[in-house]
Amino acid sequence: MSIGRIGAAVILTMALVPQFAHARAAESKRMEHAKDLIADEQWVRAIDELKAAAADPKETNKDEALFWLAHSLNQTHDASGAIETIRRLERDYPASRWVKPARSLRIEIAQRLQRSDLLWYWATPPVPPAAVTPPMMPTPAPAVAPTAPPAVPIPVSTATPRPPAAPKAVPPPMPTAPNAVPPTPAAPFPPPMWVTEGFPPDMDLRVQALARLMRTDAPKVIPILKSIALEGSNPGEGRRALLVLAQSSRPDARATVVDVAKTGPEPVRLVAVRELGRIGGPTVVEELLQVYWTATEPVKYQVVTSLAFRDAAPALMKIAQSESDKRVRDVAIHTLGEAGGRQQLTMLYAKAAADAKRPIIVGLFNAQAEDELIQIAEREKDAAVREEALAQLRLLGTPKAKAYLAKHR
Repeated sequence: MSIGRIGAAVILTMALVPQFAHARAAESKRMEHAKDLIADEQWVRAIDELKAAAADPKETNKDEALFWLAHSLNQTHDASGAIETIRRLERDYPASRWVKPARSLRIEIAQRLQRSDLLWYWATPPVPPAAVTPPMMPTPAPAVAPTAPPAVPIPVSTATPRPPAAPKAVPPPMPTAPNAVPPTPAAPFPPPMWVTEGFPPDMDLRVQALARLMRTDAPKVIPILKSIALEGSNPGEGRRALLVLAQSSRPDARATVVDVAKTGPEPVRLVAVRELGRIGGPTVVEELLQVYWTATEPVKYQVVTSLAFRDAAPALMKIAQSESDKRVRDVAIHTLGEAGGRQQLTMLYAKAAADAKRPIIVGLFNAQAEDELIQIAEREKDAAVREEALAQLRLLGTPKAKAYLAKHR
């Protein structure tokens, strides 16, 4: 999905998620008709209906009408009309739930107009000025000491020459942390038509602006997104920043996803591992294994799940052989079957303790390994384990499994 389509989806999602769709005043017939026109993409006719709704004193959902009016104007490429409508919504209904999706729409418009200066303003908004410290009360002057008698002047010819004043010491520069990223200078304040006073960008809008800037300023954007992902105070914000990184095909963006998967807060690490599995590539299995060896239990589960979609039977075999946590080990064995590891599962079964045999049988079922399950049903001395193999053959239901079961009822 392209960045533009993602942005449009974000706007509509923000407008329609439950927190925006809670109980509100009943819609007028005009608003219902306008939304039908929007659904049919009849933007010009929708604009007429929405303008009438916004001007009607009896309309109870004027704020919503203004949002959809801005959206429809943007669809007809009337950017100035859309921006002015958003400003009117912010000015007249500052507490409306439609303000945030409208501001997201404004970022979309700026991106379409290639206004990177505006995007940088929303991505790195200026820090509010510090509060002015009140001036301190003047300190009373100390009492004046008695004046000493004047010194007797020394003749010039016999005076000792005064040594030159030592140069003032210049403090050494502060050490720079390795790999430190210089801060991005704040963008100049945009024209008032683009920014309404009192509406600083929240993190959702910052991440949206950064996603748009990935096309043109990726080297500067990637470190900012990484810092958001690693910050940890709000996992939701970190996940959104990471998704932007994962959608990029740049090697430095991928390396950042791997780094976050190793060192980020746990909720963000889970997303990073899941996205690595989706990104794929020749190095993904090794990268996921690197994450695994230092992971928490939930992250380990996610690594194992992500490996199921790769050609990763050898990696899953390593995990199954070395993992001390029985629950994680069993999931790795199940997943080994999904990855097609019939040979590895057979090797595991030959040396498995009794408590590890059932997970291996489930793994063989996942691999549709009918021959191996039939061998276990034939040779296994433990009646419970043998019955488990027969149960998996019944579930498998292949012609060969059915034929075997018909002979051994």
